[in-house]
Amino acid sequence: MRVSLGVTLQVQNAAGLEIWTKEFIKALGNIDKENEYIIFDYFWRDFEQRKKMAFLPKQNNFSLYLKKAPRPIITYFEDHKISIIERWLEKKNIDIFHSTGYFLPYLRKIKAITTIHGLDFEEMDAYWYKEPWYRNVPIYVKRADSIIAVSEYVKASLMRYYKIPQQKICVAYPGVGEEFIRIKDKTKLNNFSKRFSIPSPYILTVATSVERKNLKRVLESYYRIKKLNPGLKLVIVGNKKSIQMPLVSEIEKMDLKNQVYFPGYIGPTDLVYFYNLAEVFLFPSLYEGFGLPVLEAMACGCPVITSNISALPEVVGDAAILVNPYSVEEISTAMEKVLTNKTLRLELAEKGLKRAREFSWKKNARETLELYKKVLQ
Repeated sequence: MRVSLGVTLQVQNAAGLEIWTKEFIKALGNIDKENEYIIFDYFWRDFEQRKKMAFLPKQNNFSLYLKKAPRPIITYFEDHKISIIERWLEKKNIDIFHSTGYFLPYLRKIKAITTIHGLDFEEMDAYWYKEPWYRNVPIYVKRADSIIAVSEYVKASLMRYYKIPQQKICVAYPGVGEEFIRIKDKTKLNNFSKRFSIPSPYILTVATSVERKNLKRVLESYYRIKKLNPGLKLVIVGNKKSIQMPLVSEIEKMDLKNQVYFPGYIGPTDLVYFYNLAEVFLFPSLYEGFGLPVLEAMACGCPVITSNISALPEVVGDAAILVNPYSVEEISTAMEKVLTNKTLRLELAEKGLKRAREFSWKKNARETLELYKKVLQ
């Protein structure tokens, strides 16, 4: 069996989709040494730089296949049933094309699978979802022979918005990266804290956007409890340009200039320390198709407060405190409850560790491999 894994190589730091893709490919390589996997992408800009960003397992059954071609033009042709990508893939004798995120080319001979990570662009009426690309997702899911949804919530959304038959959708939960563990060595934690000049104690949140990650309400909630916890800081991990800049005026209005810490983008090997050192992980996102950060926090034994909407309740089970993400009062009350109750913090930490163990990339890869076999039958 020869499978082409359609990826989207980026120049910037890895976020949700890029992390999912890398971990999935790594897990697939760990369990399958027989079938052949060709990691495929096409683009024009920053070709050599993006090429270096590709993750490729160091084993004989994995290879890289990149085409230097303008993505918008090729995608336009494919969206209008002018097949170019299939001709490229036929040269590699591909049996299945698996898109790791949404886009599917027009394929007539090769079987097609796409992974859908969420339908926030359907559920949220927001200005940042006005790009034409989102309108083409219904085309891609209808082209697929099978669809992988990252949660039952996403599966239900696919059925609701696009009338996709239930039997066409397979749910395969993501796992948690092996870097995310509970660190018990206090010396290691203290040394890391000094190296990064991390303020302590602190509430942690991780974000890729101000709007969907609900950062303005995070600030408002923190401002409310700050009066009762004068030494408490707020740490917001994420790209400074997209996260810090839009919040500057809000921070100044609330007089929180020296209370909110922006360390910038943090990779997994360092992020694990941020989770371990935090008093609580706050993630009142307005939408998540899955929500990898809550899983990472739980795997590190960090108490979690998150939203009671989208896929987040499905992911955390009873191992976190759920709040209405649109209610600043509810978010701040939950924060105060966790911060003032050590027994509750310990209980949430233990429940989180147990819950995180239920999610595995190895299991995800096995379920996907079974789906490949089923599609070819």
